[in-house]
Amino acid sequence: MAAEIRLEKVRKTFGKVVAVKDMDLLVEPGEFLVLLGPSGCGKTTTLRCIAGLERVDHGRVYIGGRDVTELPPSKRGIAMVFQSYAVFPHMTVAQNIGFGLRMRRAPKNEIKKAVQEVARLLQIDELLDRYPSQLSGGQRQRVAVARALVMRPEVLLMDEPLSNLDALLRLQMRAELKKLHREVGTTTVYVTHDQIEALSLGDRIAVMREGEIMQLDAPNEVYDMPANVFVGGFIGTPPMNFLRAEVRKEDGGVYLAVGDFSVEVHKEWQEKLEGMVGKKVVLGIRAENIEVRPTPEGGALPARVVVSEPLGAQQLLTVQVGKDVLKVATSTELSATPGQTIGLVLTKAKIRLFDEESGEALKFD
Repeated sequence: MAAEIRLEKVRKTFGKVVAVKDMDLLVEPGEFLVLLGPSGCGKTTTLRCIAGLERVDHGRVYIGGRDVTELPPSKRGIAMVFQSYAVFPHMTVAQNIGFGLRMRRAPKNEIKKAVQEVARLLQIDELLDRYPSQLSGGQRQRVAVARALVMRPEVLLMDEPLSNLDALLRLQMRAELKKLHREVGTTTVYVTHDQIEALSLGDRIAVMREGEIMQLDAPNEVYDMPANVFVGGFIGTPPMNFLRAEVRKEDGGVYLAVGDFSVEVHKEWQEKLEGMVGKKVVLGIRAENIEVRPTPEGGALPARVVVSEPLGAQQLLTVQVGKDVLKVATSTELSATPGQTIGLVLTKAKIRLFDEESGEALKFD
């Protein structure tokens, strides 16, 4: 049975360092929430506060409507999967999975049935008699997940569980975790610094920085409509490009001046940007939303190619526009050599604008 998680003004400090700053967070029953951010942003500390592995300095933690702030992890109805597999080397797969149930003194026949069910779910039912030394990294990680799920927790907490796997295994395990969550439906909080994992797994993503949530939204919203420059620059491979621009008015229309060149904006923005004429802003655009032309003609923004990186189905260009460096995704059919001047056309509907001083997104709703 899935449970709601609610944090109210949760604060956790280590000496003078504030790891979690008065956080309010609601995770819906059955939701898969990803805590994402760079190292040291407080995501693992937040997870440990939910688990009861860290005592909060201020605020309350609720799981399934119960105030669990002062309860130990064993009383919170949670299970955890860590970065290290932490499987017992002297036990078989079946014994590892059933360990928690044995500690609860569950009947042997119930343990056996539960172990077989969860092993089948994770496709390791043929490995139950093996020892961890006879397993691959991906199989050990499945054992760790199975050991957590067999306890039928209300909440599953996962701390970078795929970071020890190679790239191909991570790809496979991501798909399996998503399928598993759909079948089991346990409320899951997943910590990662890998934004590809976050975008592919989460129902919602909480992007964190210095103990605070910068944006909490669905993956597509976080990617397409970042709340600030930090989120846009952290999410995406490559991250969002940023150009310094100035709002100008000419011939009755408002446009963005990037150096000596003009960038058109949405008609719906015209009226609201009129009050910002002369103000400097930051223009954000993703690599795939820039059309590349062989030459800077027809109003295209001139850019000098710095580096070309072939990536199989496409190539990634590093280009310079004035003092700004951009990443542009384009077809491998386009010939682009270092030093060449090309033209860039920005997709108007995909341009995002941010306040130059605060870095916060400008709202035009």
